Amino acid sequence: MVNDLVVWLLARNRRTKQLTMMVADSFIVIFAAWLAFSIRLSSIHEPNFPQLVMILAGPVIAIPLFYGFGLYRSLIRYVGEHAIWSAFKAVGLTALLWGVLAFMIRAYGVEGLPRSVLVLFWLLTLIMVISSRFLARWFLLLQTDSPRPQRHIIIYGAGEAARQISASLKSDNPRLSVLHVVEDPNLQGSLMGGDAVYLADDVTELIKRYDIKDAIVTLRTASNIKRVKVVETLRKQGVKVRILPAFADIADGKHAVNMIREVEIGDLLGREMVTPDKQLMAANTSGKVVMVTGGGGTIGSELCRQAASLGAAKLVLMETSEFALYQVINELGLQAEMEIVPVLGSVNDSSLVRRVIREHKVQTVFHAAAYKHVTLVQANSFEGVRNNALGTLSVASAVYDTDAEVLVLISTDKAVCPSSVMGASKRIAELIVQDFAARAKLDKPEKTFCAVRFGNVIGSSGSVIPLFRRQIRNGGPLTITHPQATRYFMSIEEAAQLVIQAGSIARPENQTQENRGNIFILDMGEPVRIMDMAVKLIELSNLTVCDEDNPDGDIAIKEIGLRPGEKLHEVLLESVEPPHPTIHPKISVALEPPPEQLDLEQLYRDLDSVIAAQDHDRLMDLLASVTARNRQVEPAKS
Repeated sequence: MVNDLVVWLLARNRRTKQLTMMVADSFIVIFAAWLAFSIRLSSIHEPNFPQLVMILAGPVIAIPLFYGFGLYRSLIRYVGEHAIWSAFKAVGLTALLWGVLAFMIRAYGVEGLPRSVLVLFWLLTLIMVISSRFLARWFLLLQTDSPRPQRHIIIYGAGEAARQISASLKSDNPRLSVLHVVEDPNLQGSLMGGDAVYLADDVTELIKRYDIKDAIVTLRTASNIKRVKVVETLRKQGVKVRILPAFADIADGKHAVNMIREVEIGDLLGREMVTPDKQLMAANTSGKVVMVTGGGGTIGSELCRQAASLGAAKLVLMETSEFALYQVINELGLQAEMEIVPVLGSVNDSSLVRRVIREHKVQTVFHAAAYKHVTLVQANSFEGVRNNALGTLSVASAVYDTDAEVLVLISTDKAVCPSSVMGASKRIAELIVQDFAARAKLDKPEKTFCAVRFGNVIGSSGSVIPLFRRQIRNGGPLTITHPQATRYFMSIEEAAQLVIQAGSIARPENQTQENRGNIFILDMGEPVRIMDMAVKLIELSNLTVCDEDNPDGDIAIKEIGLRPGEKLHEVLLESVEPPHPTIHPKISVALEPPPEQLDLEQLYRDLDSVIAAQDHDRLMDLLASVTARNRQVEPAKS
């Protein structure tokens, strides 16, 4: 019968349920008032007429206040800690107004309410109102929830964030059991919000004992290396791991405060980001007119975001893709109040580049426009060289001939001992920047020309990570060129910040005799095997690798061989002389002067004529002759 009543009540509309709660609260207030008199007088009290008026006036005062404080807006099955505070305020004000009414009655010479009854009434009403809601919640869940086994989840950490996540999870699923795992022995055996706290050393046993399938890592202030170790330990036990975003990411609006995100491949690279130097970040951006070529690309758009956050006076974006340009200016328009100038055009249009720099009084140019996909550029060699090499010549010439102060070229590790058209074209771009840097030192020492060389950024359009993700969504297989192939990786945000700081280090006032040079190398950490990255991505997707050891796995990995122009391993340094350190621990200078006996002016003319004639053989010979001069020495290991 009781179960039928519960089912009937659950089927009613919200107003009916609220009225039911109001009726119940009215009886609670009346009973609490009568009980307060009985306790005060130490007997079962029979109220006189003034006291009966006071008792019956209780609900008249209380119910509107309860409604105003939101006690009828919360659903009983989801009632939580917030209800206690709301009830505390509502009942407190009710008791106060009840006392005022008693004082008014007493003013007319009618003895209605002993003072101690007022305190008893407040305390009893508060206890009964709060208890009624939690008892109703327990009974409701007991009657309506179908029996099912209790599920366990690990929360790695015992801070405030861990406590809030635990409370939120259990409010959604009361049958969920949370196990907190910590590394502090002093917390072992304690309780946190009713949840048991265990040592990290016991995590393997806990996973087996409770058949745990999910874990949340809340180590937001720990180092990335520490998080990597924790995530790897849990993942190897077959547990699906999620990670709480860092405080900085929440403050920047990248994640909602209550968001628990999936573990990303970047969390497992084991790289520690160095806090950016504020002075270096601001030197070429804050209060400056900044131009970014290739502003709609992966690195270009991140450079735009960084420049906007650093308070650039104006941001000029040059991009050939209309859609990419539209996307980035709309994004920037929402987060920055600065003037944003979209320029739809190519860096090969030298007159356009010069006009834009002069018209907007550009001071800093980040040259990120380039074709970077090795196989596509290999198949479209003329356009690749035109865009990457001659496009750089166009931008460098414009910076040299105008009032612009700084040019920073975004280069690549594929420019070192290049084996592809893309790598060779970017190496020529570096030589062009070195050429103009040498000219500027003689004739225009106030100008800065430099190149910043680094490897792959995670998630970029030409990176292997988006390809692997698409292949996983399609059921595989994941295609790798070679089981031993390695690449350098870093996050897009870190790469952009280091590029901006390298450009500031290159300024004349920051150059030293030991620090001379125009090609800066970013510390990319250790190279990562592409095979290992493929396996990690499969496992992070809660799938298994299909191979000889596990023929029933979900996703296979297929070797397709190195494609034209691709290397097995990349290096970051050309010279046998090790790079010189700079004032930034992640940035060094490569002392790589242009090859001797290389006539750069003649090279520019030859490239222009070869591309105009569409002479493929001659282009290959020209690229080979230039890159051969770069192989007079063995490349140094970076």
